Amino acid sequence: MSKATTIKKRITAALAAGTLMLTLPLAGCNKSGNDSSTASDSNINQTSESAQPSRETKFGDDVVAKSKNYKITYPVMEYIFNYMFKNFCNTYGTSYFDTTKDLHDQYYNEEEKISWYDYFYNTTKNYMTQILVFSEGAKEAGLEVTKEEKDKINSNFELMESAAKESSMTLESYIAKEYGDEVTKENVEQIQSITVLAQDYNNQLMKGFKYTDEDYEKEFKENKTKYVCSDFLVYSFAYNDKTTDEEKAKLKEYATALSNTKNQKEFQTYLTNYMKSNPSVVNVPSSESSLTEEEFNSAIDTNVTSAMNKAVAYNDSNECYKWIFDEARKVNDTTVIDESNAYNAIMIVKPSYRDETITRNVRHILVTETTEGSDEAAKKKAESILDEWQNGAATEESFGELAEKYTEDPGTKTTGGLYEKVKPGDMVTEFNDWLFSKARKPGDTGIVKTSYGYHVMYFCGDGLCVWKNSADTNMRQKDIADEYEEMKKKYTVEFDEDTMKKMTLTMPEKEESDTDTTVPQVSAVSEQPAESKEQSE
Repeated sequence: MSKATTIKKRITAALAAGTLMLTLPLAGCNKSGNDSSTASDSNINQTSESAQPSRETKFGDDVVAKSKNYKITYPVMEYIFNYMFKNFCNTYGTSYFDTTKDLHDQYYNEEEKISWYDYFYNTTKNYMTQILVFSEGAKEAGLEVTKEEKDKINSNFELMESAAKESSMTLESYIAKEYGDEVTKENVEQIQSITVLAQDYNNQLMKGFKYTDEDYEKEFKENKTKYVCSDFLVYSFAYNDKTTDEEKAKLKEYATALSNTKNQKEFQTYLTNYMKSNPSVVNVPSSESSLTEEEFNSAIDTNVTSAMNKAVAYNDSNECYKWIFDEARKVNDTTVIDESNAYNAIMIVKPSYRDETITRNVRHILVTETTEGSDEAAKKKAESILDEWQNGAATEESFGELAEKYTEDPGTKTTGGLYEKVKPGDMVTEFNDWLFSKARKPGDTGIVKTSYGYHVMYFCGDGLCVWKNSADTNMRQKDIADEYEEMKKKYTVEFDEDTMKKMTLTMPEKEESDTDTTVPQVSAVSEQPAESKEQSE
């Protein structure tokens, strides 16, 4: 029973939803794993006419996009065009098209004749529209790029310079090779500065939206399926094309017997006994060639535990989920569903409900042994950072400043070490245990060691409960999207599409290396990914 969605479905959904996509196109020296959504604007069915592989004409300072106060030249637009392409390749890989062939002739949507070139072209156009519209709003609001933001842009060029040196290139030649032969450092700096302003204004608007408990309840009532989850047990008796009818009948017999259990304890007991009698079905560590009886029993316990699914969000992508989230479901309901080459035995542990678990917000500064040379040195460094904070202003703001200075967690370096809306179990064990201690109160600090290194901790306080967090995010996304539609009417953006269609993509010569672009995503609602157990594995 797969919970995964395909890349095409995710892309299609994003295009249909018109999701705002404000990201900061900064280039660095390692891969990014961002799952950026794409915005759907106009002309999505328009096909580009120019040849992809090469061009002889130079466009220099030709203006290809403009709003009231901003003009975007061809090289800047080509930089964004290639940024979008590289970000996609870093996120999803290049298996969806052949980079040795013209993307004009390869279709993202063959039925509607939308080529992959069109896809990146339209993504670029929509992105630039957002940037210019929000930048106009920022200018009218009197916002300017701060010294700290300028410093961050400059530090990113240092990363680019390091990447260039690793390739035995100058910064200028590196930028031209990666993003287009007319693109310069000044072009990159310009779009980064404009994007910072757009993000600042976007964030200002987002923070201005205020919601009451009544608003959250209204959102829940109108969109219930977005905010419910369920706890259930599921075990799949899998088969394939080589499975005989007799073997399939036996598997179905096992699944039926499992579904005839009366409660969670019986379900898990049956599953344990089944695995002991059929050792080949037990998933064991791949590094283990043989197991002692104790290790084998431990592996069974792990397998049985993994059959429990807690707080799984609503999903109607297959028959299993449709059954699980049917409003008629009650505790200990069971069934067997033949789907995805498996007989799926399912038991309801907790039927559809709202997750009222309170989330927490925390800042941390990560110090690793790799940088400090040894475990002891890393520990002393963490202690010295905490001392520095305690001997200074000793505020959350000053902690955030130290995080931006010292932390080795790239995911939170630009946000002052902040993780927001963290749920129990999101973080690695030691981090989680400190954060969710019953004794924890706002302003608490400490040092926690995990598999990542030493974390200097600062507890900010509680957040909303899980379902309200989701509602809050969705409401803000809707409100900012509505605001954006009104802003587009006020701040018009014009494009010279005939010239824009001459843009070319710099194709990767091979798999993206560690010197590719890093694209830190700044979403419409700031929500950093937690340092999770899954990541640590």
